[in-house]
Amino acid sequence: MRHKTYILRGVSTVVAGVAAVATAGCSADKPSREFTVPKALCGVSVPVDALSRLLPASGKTLSTQAEGSTDGALLCTVDVDDVMVLALSRERIVAGDSARHILYTQLRVTQPKFTEGTSIAYVDHAAVSLLKCRGAGVEEEDISTLVNVLKPARPNESAMKSLITDYTARVKKEGPCKKTP
Repeated sequence: MRHKTYILRGVSTVVAGVAAVATAGCSADKPSREFTVPKALCGVSVPVDALSRLLPASGKTLSTQAEGSTDGALLCTVDVDDVMVLALSRERIVAGDSARHILYTQLRVTQPKFTEGTSIAYVDHAAVSLLKCRGAGVEEEDISTLVNVLKPARPNESAMKSLITDYTARVKKEGPCKKTP
């Protein structure tokens, strides 16, 4: 009789396990992402993996818009299903501000982490970088880039760090500093 009890317990455990897996399979329908993650923002290539981790997990359509020019202020927005989920702005500013100060004044972020010394400040949902234009034959100014992730996008600190670091490096390679007249 003892053997029957253990066999029945074993059978009931297996049946319960199969039922749990079947139920989880039905109810765990993952959100579907039908859009393609862009390879560039404001004409600058970005790490697709990092951007993908910041964008919503689901959605049908993605669109990007860019306004302005690389000589002045530039704003790029990313919309998923007609809802803005990410904004990236780049502008020339008077030399001497800090990434921390810009992040605080623009988005009220008080405890950012830093990379590249202190020229990049970031948190899970926002980041700022500064490129310093200095030297002979160059107008003294800074180029500020601000990235802000909006709901329903997903905050992700490591993805934000990767996105802002890579984006800034690629902008720097373009040689954006203006020559003095």
